[in-house]
Amino acid sequence: MKNIIEIKGASLNDVKQALENWIDLYSDNFSSKLNFKIFEKEIDRQIIIADNLLDNEHFFYLVNYLEYPEGIEYNVEIKGLTKGENIDKRLNDKELLVYISKNDKEFDNVYVVTTENKHYKIDFGGKITQQTDNKFYSTVDISNLKNPLTLSIKANNKRLKEDRSELKINKRFKIVFYISIIAILIHFFVPYLTDSVEIIEKWTLFTGMGIGLWFFMDYEMLRINDFYIKSLLVAVSFFCYGYLFRNYYQENISDLNSVSFIYPLSLLIVQYPTRRLYKVIFNREPEIDKHGKFADLIYTMILFFAFALLPFIIFDYLKK
Repeated sequence: MKNIIEIKGASLNDVKQALENWIDLYSDNFSSKLNFKIFEKEIDRQIIIADNLLDNEHFFYLVNYLEYPEGIEYNVEIKGLTKGENIDKRLNDKELLVYISKNDKEFDNVYVVTTENKHYKIDFGGKITQQTDNKFYSTVDISNLKNPLTLSIKANNKRLKEDRSELKINKRFKIVFYISIIAILIHFFVPYLTDSVEIIEKWTLFTGMGIGLWFFMDYEMLRINDFYIKSLLVAVSFFCYGYLFRNYYQENISDLNSVSFIYPLSLLIVQYPTRRLYKVIFNREPEIDKHGKFADLIYTMILFFAFALLPFIIFDYLKK
């Protein structure tokens, strides 16, 4: 069973009102249309069958909200049934009974019990801890359900565009990442293929500038924390590789070209705090490919400094 909620002790109108309030709170979070069906099993026993597209996180939010709705007073017993997906290795692919413990004093978490009757507390900060409780796993009788009251969440077009944009960024990241790996591997083998210092230096400059320009131009990618962290790992790895490469082939690479290994890292170090400060001041994301906005021009100049000039300052400092 997935995304089923049984509520004992509440009228159909109260459950409908609570669900409508929750939908109003979270409607902007979904890029697809979602349907919720409410069945009146008994006068004070309601069953909600939520859309299968509803993820675990929002299902947990829903169970919690139905327990503590705003503006509605009732004393209910709530039981939710779902399947663990992308939560925790202890809960993934397991049938879960979701509930609120009678001993709960924090109000921003849910409790789950597996079919093996193992208990866990899931707080909305992402922490999952094993618990002891006398709650046992059980199912909900959904036979003979008739005449549902259906509520829907319309697709958020803005969120849909954001999701599609992130998919494009992810695809673009993978392509450029693999190209960067190939470029670094070629760079590693260049000294074995030729004794030409000029070729080694050119490939060093090409690799460092290429990765740095990737980060400089793909500013939309760096807005997403996950991709920023991945980019930072690439930059740190490239810097460490450059340090080892220079120590091993010091006679084949000049100080000027050694700076190439710092380009990507210096840019990212400056980009993150500068972007955060920009958002605080102007309440919007900065752009680097737009004309006519002085603030964006200043932001672009700061990033250019971090990319083109700061690496030389860092290199001189590291040489001391």
